[in-house]
Order: sequence, then structure tokens, then C-alpha cells
Amino acid sequence: MYRFSPWLEITRPKTLLVAIAVILLGQTLAFYDHQAVFSFTTAVLCFACCMSLQIAVNLANDYFDDKNGVDNAARLGPVRAIQQGSLLPQQVFYAIVFTCVMATISGLYLIALGGWPYVMLGLLSLAGVYLYSGGPKPIASIGLGEIAVFIYFGLLAVAGSYYLQTQQLHIAVFIAAAEIGFLVAAIMLVNNIRDIDSDSAAGKFTLATRLGVKASKQLYCVLIFLPSALLVLDVYQGYEMLVILPVQWFLCVNIFTRTGKQLNQQLGQTSACVLLWAVIYSGLLLVN
Repeated sequence: MYRFSPWLEITRPKTLLVAIAVILLGQTLAFYDHQAVFSFTTAVLCFACCMSLQIAVNLANDYFDDKNGVDNAARLGPVRAIQQGSLLPQQVFYAIVFTCVMATISGLYLIALGGWPYVMLGLLSLAGVYLYSGGPKPIASIGLGEIAVFIYFGLLAVAGSYYLQTQQLHIAVFIAAAEIGFLVAAIMLVNNIRDIDSDSAAGKFTLATRLGVKASKQLYCVLIFLPSALLVLDVYQGYEMLVILPVQWFLCVNIFTRTGKQLNQQLGQTSACVLLWAVIYSGLLLVN
């Protein structure tokens, strides 16, 4: 158990709720629209591919942040496996390769369903694993992290997995994808708010370091409430989804009262909010 624990920690289980939530939403929309042709095999492989990519990104973030000197004693987030010496950089590198291979294996079936556009989507996803934290200009270090996760884990994950089941797309799917995408971006933002001081010292200039604490927390609240505002355009859902408003209000109130390591709790609760949105949204669709 002691030897397994660092591997569990390095996958960042709280953030894996995102992969579950976005694929759940995309597949539920597809089931609702085209139940007769829905494939559970496709759904399972979408989950497997997205989960593998999420884990690969988390591993790569740990690996490259250590390599670039971002992880140090001043960091307020959970202690990283390489930083504390429980895993060697080479071990983590091999794990990144393994999870990318697993994503590719499950992705081959999805490519066969979706055609050449999914070859490009797969290559972009694998490139994103490296480019988010690695390379000469990491996405996370130039203030584009929130935009990247909104696109990858919002628009592409939901709409992409929906298309694999239905072979069609329409604007309503992108509205639903944008709603959960804003919540995913909020996870990234609160993570970067927590690390403003250590990131700035290491030369990692995230969106939060550029905006400052106050403006970043205000933007966080905008991202948290935007999904509810978009319900006016959502043809799948009525205002029943506003049942989640107390949770959104709770998160926005607490973001202004929490500092330092307290924001680790905020991050976990924001991740849970993403899953809660997907579960309630999907549940309401299935009972209609």
C-alpha cells in the first residue's frame, strides 16, 4: 500500500472527476437524442480514452513542473511525488508514455468510428499532454491553461464523444458542452490562484498570476455562475438545473474567505461541483 500510494496521489483523483463528468454528459446527450443506435462499447472506450489522457496530463504536469523548478518547498498544493522523492522522474516519464499508449489503444476504435477528424483530435490531445506543462512555452505558463481545459475537457470531450454515437452535431450540444467547460476552467483557475506566489517566483505566469488574487477570484465566480446563465439558451434543460445554485453560491462565497492551503479544499469542492452538474443534468434528461 505504501508503494502504491504515490501513484494514486500523482494521478490527482479529485481532478479525475472531470473526465467522468464530461464523458457522462456527452454520452447522456447522445443516448437522449439517439437511443436506438447508442453503443455502450463506444461509451466505455470514450471513458477509457478521456481518463487515460487526464491521468497523462496530471503525470506530465508533475514531471515537467519538477524539471522546470516550479515545484519547491514554497508550493502550497499537495506535495508532488517527485518533489518528495517517493517517485523518480524516470518512473513518472515511463508512466506518461504508458498512459498515452493506453489512450491511443482505446482511441483507435474511436478513430475507426469518427474517421480522419479523430486522427487530428487524437494527435492534438497527445500533443496537449506535452505542451500543457512541457516545451519552451508551456500552455500553463503563458496564461492559457483555463482556455485549454475549456476547449479540451469541455467542447471537444462532450461534443466529440456525442458525435461518435450519433454521427452528427448541433449547436445545442455545444451549449451543454460550454456549460460544463466553464466549470472545468474554474477548477484550473482556483488551482492557479493557490499557487500565485510560487508560480510567480518560478517564472510560471498563469492567468491568475497576471490578474492577481482579487480579480482571479472574481473571474472564478463568473465561471461558476455562467453555466446557470447559459440555461436560457439550453434546449435540453429547463430551469430545474437551478437547483445547483446554492452549491455555486457556496463556492463563490468561500473563494473570498479561503487563502493558501485552504484553497486545496476549494479545488476539491469545485471538482465535485463539475460532477454534480453532470449527474443532475444527465439525470433530468433520463427521467424526461
